[in-house]
Amino acid sequence: MISRITTLSKSVFLGFFLLGLALAFTQEPFNLPYCTFLVLPLASFLVIRFLKTPKKYLLSGFAFGLGYFGLTFIWIINPFLVDPQKNIWLVPFAYTLFVSLLSLFWALAFYISSYFMRDEQQNRKKVFCLSIVFAIAELFRCYLFSGFPWAILSYAWLDTPVSVFVTWLGPYIFNSIIIITGFNLFYSSPVTSTFKAIFLFVALLGLQNKSLDSGFEEANEYLTVRLVQPNIKQRDKWKKENELNHMEILIDLSKASPKPDLIVWPETAVYWLPEENPEKLKVIAEQVKSPLIFGALRFNRDTKKLFNAIFLIDREGKIQSIYDKTFLVPFGEYLPLGGFLKYLNIFNNSYRSVDGFSSGTGLKLIKNSGFPIFLPLICYEALFSNEILGVVKEAQWILNITNDAWFGNGGGPQQHLKIARMRALENNIPLIRVANNGISAKISNNGKVEKHISLNKREFLDVELGLNIKRQSTFYTIIGKNISSYFHLVLLLLPILYYSILKNRKKGG
Repeated sequence: MISRITTLSKSVFLGFFLLGLALAFTQEPFNLPYCTFLVLPLASFLVIRFLKTPKKYLLSGFAFGLGYFGLTFIWIINPFLVDPQKNIWLVPFAYTLFVSLLSLFWALAFYISSYFMRDEQQNRKKVFCLSIVFAIAELFRCYLFSGFPWAILSYAWLDTPVSVFVTWLGPYIFNSIIIITGFNLFYSSPVTSTFKAIFLFVALLGLQNKSLDSGFEEANEYLTVRLVQPNIKQRDKWKKENELNHMEILIDLSKASPKPDLIVWPETAVYWLPEENPEKLKVIAEQVKSPLIFGALRFNRDTKKLFNAIFLIDREGKIQSIYDKTFLVPFGEYLPLGGFLKYLNIFNNSYRSVDGFSSGTGLKLIKNSGFPIFLPLICYEALFSNEILGVVKEAQWILNITNDAWFGNGGGPQQHLKIARMRALENNIPLIRVANNGISAKISNNGKVEKHISLNKREFLDVELGLNIKRQSTFYTIIGKNISSYFHLVLLLLPILYYSILKNRKKGG
């Protein structure tokens, strides 16, 4: 009998793991969002049918997360394969730890829901409670420990009619509606029926394409921007002997006629310190003959701090603006693996004393540069929707430079592109994305890719940005991040509070 129960438990855990794998098919590179409404209802069925103890809830939620995050982030092993002889032994440890930490959010959501519903007899209330706590766990994942809002379910729905919702209340509230609707698809109550009605209403409105193609007036003048994608392999990127060759690639792609109004190179496009090498900047400017934005390192000799930065230089090679990256990649750009960069020695002897990157002073707009006001974002910073919301209102476009060569050729670059597209849609603003090896693109204010350079191609692409046009704010940009985060959390906590009070009253009676 005990053996039979153990076998059944293992089968249930395996079932949740397989459902997690299936849910990962909603994300890139598979892009099958409607799998959500196959997987989440099945997860609810398994919960009601087989989960009876808090321990089973905990392990089932963990298995569910392992399947989803394990497949979604399979590309996370690629950075360790850049130099396999040195780093390949880290792959099983780093990958397992990363996926397990993300899965803990789902494990705790399942476990906490079992606590609130331990004496509840109505299945629909159990499922509703699970969906609420699960939505709270996903919201916490977006904020706790610096936050990691990558692969939330709402990103999967970007190319569907319901994506119009993010212009109203943003991706996080949209994510909660997807979760609650999915888990409760076959368990109806007045509250859950409301969520289903909202989802259906948004879908019908989106089918009519209302709001998706509006918000920008036609421009009379345009700014021509050249996106330069050098496609330099990560294993070769930081080798000193390749520096001149890589610079020639960038310059050759940049100086083709006709000359653009602005040229953009990707993150860490140059390997020397621009502030300490004005003669090199002058040489570059003489050859490209256009203002240039590029990513590079910035080192403060006084404080011994290293920054990942964006530089804007004019036609004479003089630095006009600098932005230091604010949101750093955990375990890669800052502590707790502060010695990681020093161990890899990718910055050569000059930077051996530097334990990772330092954070900048915050997101900021680039103004008075001779170009329409824009918000620069470096790589990972495109994830932070609410933080961007706080500063983007005056901007006429967003610039996102990145080095996705770390991500390999799988889902990573495509997922990262989708994140950038969501920022354009929710703020009703065009976005230019320039990546080292792809995917570089001009993204319109409705989140659609207008033009792009494919992954692993060495090319340049000229795109146009309208000048002197007034951007219409979306409702999401008007309400601000307080509604999207704090008010959102309060709304999710209200049902939990209600059930807790009701349960205590029943016990007292």
